[in-house]
Amino acid sequence: MENTNIVEPLHATLFTKNANEEVYKSLDFDNLQDYEDANRGLIAPLAAKVLKNKHGQITWDIRKSEFLDSIAPDSVNPSLWRNSQLQAISGLFKVVEGVYQVRGQSIATTIIIEGESGVIVCDTLMSIESAKAAMELYYKHRPQKPVSAIIISQSHADHFSGIQAVLEYAESPNIPIIVPEHFTEEALSENVLLGPIMLRRAQYQFAPNLSANSKGTVSIGIGPVTTSGTQSFELPNIEIEKEIQAMMIDGIRFQFLLTPNTEAPAEMHFYVKDYKILFVSENVNRSMHQIYTVRGAKTRDALLWANSIDKTIDLFKNEEIEALVMAHAWPVWEKDASLKHLRMQRDLYKYMHDQTIRLANHGYTMDEIAEMMKLPEALNKYWGNRGYYGTLKHNVKGIYNYYLGYYSGHPSDLDPLPQVEAGKKYIQYMGGTHNIIRQAKADYENGEYRWVAQVMKHVVMAEPNNNEAKYLLANTFEQLGYQSESANWRNIYLVGAFELRNGINHAPPTNKPGFINKIPVEDFLKLLAIKLNAPKAEGKKIIINVTITNLNEQCSIYLGNSVLINKTGELSEQPDVTIITDKLTFYSLGVGRISLDQAIVEDKLKISGDSTKLIEFLSLLDHFNPSINIVTP
Repeated sequence: MENTNIVEPLHATLFTKNANEEVYKSLDFDNLQDYEDANRGLIAPLAAKVLKNKHGQITWDIRKSEFLDSIAPDSVNPSLWRNSQLQAISGLFKVVEGVYQVRGQSIATTIIIEGESGVIVCDTLMSIESAKAAMELYYKHRPQKPVSAIIISQSHADHFSGIQAVLEYAESPNIPIIVPEHFTEEALSENVLLGPIMLRRAQYQFAPNLSANSKGTVSIGIGPVTTSGTQSFELPNIEIEKEIQAMMIDGIRFQFLLTPNTEAPAEMHFYVKDYKILFVSENVNRSMHQIYTVRGAKTRDALLWANSIDKTIDLFKNEEIEALVMAHAWPVWEKDASLKHLRMQRDLYKYMHDQTIRLANHGYTMDEIAEMMKLPEALNKYWGNRGYYGTLKHNVKGIYNYYLGYYSGHPSDLDPLPQVEAGKKYIQYMGGTHNIIRQAKADYENGEYRWVAQVMKHVVMAEPNNNEAKYLLANTFEQLGYQSESANWRNIYLVGAFELRNGINHAPPTNKPGFINKIPVEDFLKLLAIKLNAPKAEGKKIIINVTITNLNEQCSIYLGNSVLINKTGELSEQPDVTIITDKLTFYSLGVGRISLDQAIVEDKLKISGDSTKLIEFLSLLDHFNPSINIVTP
């Protein structure tokens, strides 16, 4: 931490109090059906409220949410407070006889379906610690049947990273692990190229370093407050390849529907005929989801998303449905209510898509459309469509960008100055720092927080050591966070405020994912290519042959024109240097986990040819700072 004297958050201003009070007038807070549904079927509360990893570090602490047991304070949007209360309702729940859900043990839920000889576990949570606690809670209250199969519904880590813990309860490691088509490729490649910056931006979105309280993080919108844990991965052995595919799993009849390139690149829904439940993974939630993910990811196809929900309705509307089950929420019971919820979610994404495109064709820009767009009352006031995770504004921008890119069409937006240079010119044009801060303070006192944030960014980018400017921007972010209905927006604003006042928290994350060791060689070579510092490599030519002994794979790396060209499955006839090593050592060298000298001393690597070329090549690879600046230059 750069500053050990932490500056405490401010109180909500009168403008923020009034804005939050207005929310009560716009929504039906007397409707308590969600509270009834979220508590329905409770068998037992969480037995393990605090989880620790093997090093004794706390990875999960559901007690952090206990402050939510009160009325909404002035510093939290009451709609978000309501959602956070619902997400904090945790424990083991009966969905229907034979189907159980564990909520609150991780940011996602896990579903346990009882089969003829064992239990089928759908989605294994974010960490080994959380998954183990969820299984122990289930076994404490249900028969001690072994895990007979695992279903992973999609390729995001919060759905599969606890899998090693779940496999400990199987009689054999060879049980079916069933996934949607292309799962392995998508799960292992999602964060390879942009892992460092996505992880940094995720620190803003999920706010793991903020205190959980009424002036800090209150939830993540689709789950309780986030913490960490030990992540794992296992290769699946069954892929669902047909769009609609029936399968018998441990005597239970499943019908799968593939929904690729929706919330996740690889995702699927399924219907369990014997229990009359419909599972829709993360394509349907008790919230508006993100078409554009603010932590950074490829923008999703909103039209495909809506159509996938529509296909689900058409495929299963004639089946008996006792419950609709989701990966990040409590169920919806009974067929009519389930189909209504599906239609409301479908129409939400379809409306955003169609109306964004309509307005774009009228010539409105991305920012203008985001400001203009309003949902129809039926969709807007439906609690299950509120923007606790995604928001209407940033989703609309995502849809626009998906089709038309970031460029507004105005020539002045073709080549604008970057933020630091622009900041200096704004200060000059607006009469200097003192004049800007004087006017911004007046606008802050009038509650014009969006404008103050926009203006003060320029001052901070131009003068990052100006504490008066940083504190005014921090105060502004804080009020915007207090008013946000989206947990994402609240967390981002409040983390920005914290870092402006106190500096970056450099504490290393406790869950260092080992996915990089699992990725295919071809994907790792792509990572090496983006790590190449091109200016340093200018004029250099290096050819490296690599044999990876434990994979029986070969590849060649060509450096020229400040570009890496990689070839898998073949070796160059004229290499400068050849190395023979195992996969882990090769990967560790590339990411800087071990030195070349260490690998040689430990007899993990053999070199032939010009070893100085390998030394030179490794010196050209960048190592990324996990704590890059965001709110300061």
